[in-house]
Amino acid sequence: MADLDSVLFVEYGHSGKLPLALVEVAMDIGQEKPTGVIRELAKLANLPAFVALYTPAATANPTAPAWNDIDAFRVKRVWPKPEPEWRTLSPQEWAEALVNIRDWQLRRFVNQAAANDDVY
Repeated sequence: MADLDSVLFVEYGHSGKLPLALVEVAMDIGQEKPTGVIRELAKLANLPAFVALYTPAATANPTAPAWNDIDAFRVKRVWPKPEPEWRTLSPQEWAEALVNIRDWQLRRFVNQAAANDDVY
């Protein structure tokens, strides 16, 4: 990773360390985030990829007071089926979306029926 203003996360299944999704995260300063590298990584790995831009809150995070909490996320899927527009999600909605993405991917890898991820 050579981009100092963002972080790349890998969502994975804890039991087998199976990569399930790629997520690039950065502070939201109103930018349109380039996604070429994460999109190409996702294609090579055959994993869904997302960009999540966060808006810090003015208040401290209750579980880590040294850090500000998060007010909202702007999220966009970049692979597969890249989304043309950003979606604004609450921290709770983004957390729930990540749980759904992990569940769908785990089902995909164990050859079970997986939900169509039109929403996430």
